[in-house]
Amino acid sequence: MGEDVLVIGAGPAGLTAAYYLERAGIAYRVVDRADHIGSTWASLYPSLRLNTANFVSSLPGMPVSWRGGFYMTGKQFYEELVRFSERYPFKVQLGVAVTRVAPDAGGWRVESSEGTGWYPCVIIATGKYGRPILPPIPGMEAFQGRLLHAQQFHDANDFRDQRVLVIGNGPTGVDVSVLLSGSARPPVLLSVRNDMVVARRYPYGLPETLWRVLLSPLPGSLRDKVRNHVSYRTYPELRKYGVPLAPNRTDRKGTGAPYRGPELLHALKSGNLKIVPGVDHLEAGGVLLTDGSRYALDTVLVATGYRPVVGYLDIPFETDADGWPVRDEGQQVAGAPGLYIVGRFYQGLGPLWNMKVESKVALKQIQARLAQMGEHSWPVVEG
Repeated sequence: MGEDVLVIGAGPAGLTAAYYLERAGIAYRVVDRADHIGSTWASLYPSLRLNTANFVSSLPGMPVSWRGGFYMTGKQFYEELVRFSERYPFKVQLGVAVTRVAPDAGGWRVESSEGTGWYPCVIIATGKYGRPILPPIPGMEAFQGRLLHAQQFHDANDFRDQRVLVIGNGPTGVDVSVLLSGSARPPVLLSVRNDMVVARRYPYGLPETLWRVLLSPLPGSLRDKVRNHVSYRTYPELRKYGVPLAPNRTDRKGTGAPYRGPELLHALKSGNLKIVPGVDHLEAGGVLLTDGSRYALDTVLVATGYRPVVGYLDIPFETDADGWPVRDEGQQVAGAPGLYIVGRFYQGLGPLWNMKVESKVALKQIQARLAQMGEHSWPVVEG
């Protein structure tokens, strides 16, 4: 008799799913291709800080950590994740790379580096940070400097005295630019093609996440209006430094994810960071921007996001705008009974809060499926 559920991914989503499966007494196992849990969080640059407050970023069955104040760093969260795995001895097998998941005999045949297995249910918890997007920038083949994705950024001191351009004005791009402005040759250039959203970490003196909780009892339309005013309250002074602020949350053209905090404004005031237009093309020694200006460069750092890690799925499926398989009900992938996603839908009070919600929904669907299947027979698999 094997496990009823295979969870692919031993990060926050996978371990959260394991927590609820364990409590429900459902046989499961978690696999991950890395040799340690939470591999994405383990390799983040040390100063990364969560955008959601600690009280909605705690792991299930764990007390809320107030280390670092209201907003812990990514490093602190990783330490919480390690403690979580030590507190609850989940059934995790590391160093197992899943290569194929395909429907078979009413369940799912899973091929991996350790062989082949069959499971009634599979949970996709591989997250969205394993496939960095490197867009086809005109002239990138001719550029003689260093071209890398933000995933490869770990320490600003690695770029000391270099002339750096950062492409991408979401939270990561801005955060990396601010960090580089203290080490790289000034000014670090932050390329903004459309507009950007910069908001306060503590609007009107309270954590932004707390405002979401306090405003939740209001009627829908009024709640959204007040919340958008509070949550996206910006720093008007940014316009003096050429920051093309989005007119409002609804009419933005660029990224919808805000960068929170005054650090961008401080870096611009210091003269160590400069906002520039979009890239026309790269050249051997630098860049030509859309306004006709040229800059010599040593490094171009691209912070243009990620795509989900779902290449092992051997089924036809539709995707949403972010590349995730579309669901048909709850957390189930459309047209794929027994296949679920946890750790995808970043809404409400934040991604870590939602992982718990999604895991509970997936658990209920799994319980219903297993009850319907009854005493299922296990196909014989080789390998």
